[in-house]
Amino acid sequence: MKDPFSTKSPYEELEIARRRRLLRVVFTLAAQFSLPLILVTAFIFIPQASAWAHLAYTFLLGIPLISLLARRIAARGHPDPASYLFLIYLAIMLGMNTLILEGLLPIFVLTLILLTLIAGLMLPPRRVYVLTTLSAIEYIGIRIALISHTFPVTLPFPLMEVTVAFLGLMALIFVTYINRVTTRDLRNALDDATYELVRANELIQQASDRKSQITARTSHELRTPLSAILVFADLALRGAYGPLNEKMHNAMQHIVNSARHLKTVINDLLDLSKIEAGELEIHYEPFELAEILHTAESTCMPMAVEKGLACNIRASTLMPTWLYGDCERMSQVLVNLTANAIKFTEKGEVDVSIEPDGNHAYVIRVHDTGIGIPAEHFDAVFEAYRQLDKHQGKSVAKGTGLGLAIARNLVELMGGTIRLESELGVGSTFEIRLPLQPATPEMLESEAVSSEP
Repeated sequence: MKDPFSTKSPYEELEIARRRRLLRVVFTLAAQFSLPLILVTAFIFIPQASAWAHLAYTFLLGIPLISLLARRIAARGHPDPASYLFLIYLAIMLGMNTLILEGLLPIFVLTLILLTLIAGLMLPPRRVYVLTTLSAIEYIGIRIALISHTFPVTLPFPLMEVTVAFLGLMALIFVTYINRVTTRDLRNALDDATYELVRANELIQQASDRKSQITARTSHELRTPLSAILVFADLALRGAYGPLNEKMHNAMQHIVNSARHLKTVINDLLDLSKIEAGELEIHYEPFELAEILHTAESTCMPMAVEKGLACNIRASTLMPTWLYGDCERMSQVLVNLTANAIKFTEKGEVDVSIEPDGNHAYVIRVHDTGIGIPAEHFDAVFEAYRQLDKHQGKSVAKGTGLGLAIARNLVELMGGTIRLESELGVGSTFEIRLPLQPATPEMLESEAVSSEP
């Protein structure tokens, strides 16, 4: 079970596990590689009747012991001390044997470089610098010591060459094998992580699809009884079932307003679930520009009047009377943006304009003098269920935060773009650019024929 108070990130935990696996392999291989090295050098050092030769051989005998000790320390959960013990012992052994046996300086330089490479695999990056610095200091110290140094052990020329070649070969084989093991371990870890990521994405997608399906089904089930509530409440409000006193009239008005708001929320949820599921389609047909203007005015003007705001919704005289596109979705975008502007504007005005912009392109601009939006939150306002009114300290409006998200998705489905300009305390401007075509007489005639019974 994962410790809930652990401060390690998943990446750090994976890296620690990888290093522990690598350390076990390195210490085990070091003990195994030292055995043939000890056997071969026994024929070189033991015949030498010198305490210095025996000391050099003793250092070699210590490699398997230090390797096994370091492995036990790492297994107890202390990988860094185990690594330092192993690496520092090897560095000291190399330095002492270089001072004892003549001709080992070339192999000392090579092995010291390889030792630094191994340290890079075994230690965290910042701690490798410490060992690299110590190695550089040791190399400089040995070069200085060799200026006027007499070697205690000197081997014949052919034997010395064979010894240096053998030691260099063993060092290269050891490092190559460690690199192969490390690469294989990283590749396996990457394959496992990739598989887990793909599997997690599949589960997330399945959960998202199920959520969208449940939302769509639930929304359909809610809309039927809600429509009945709205119809009968509206009939009662109009006096169809008898006169109402003032208190009953006010109560019924609240019921109707609340039901209409709830219906809007349900419709938004249903649209968003269709968009997420990729089931929302754009239907192209000829429509009259005045139709979407009338829809926006009838829906948003009462909201503006209630707040005492000036609200202007107009189309340029250069706009064609008839357009070819999805009238319902264009009206929804225009209403969402206009209602959102009114909602976050306490004083001033909301100005909506539609005008042509180049060849078969039209621009809808919705400008308000509301609270404004910080520049760093421009992308966030188009995310579902997000509202940024809290940056003003006190929420000035309530809602689900779906209006702008749905508007952006609808605009993109219609092949258009939406852009935001805003300044805190001054206001905001949403600009939509849509590629639409004027409806031709042939389109209108075809639509008229198809609509005949």
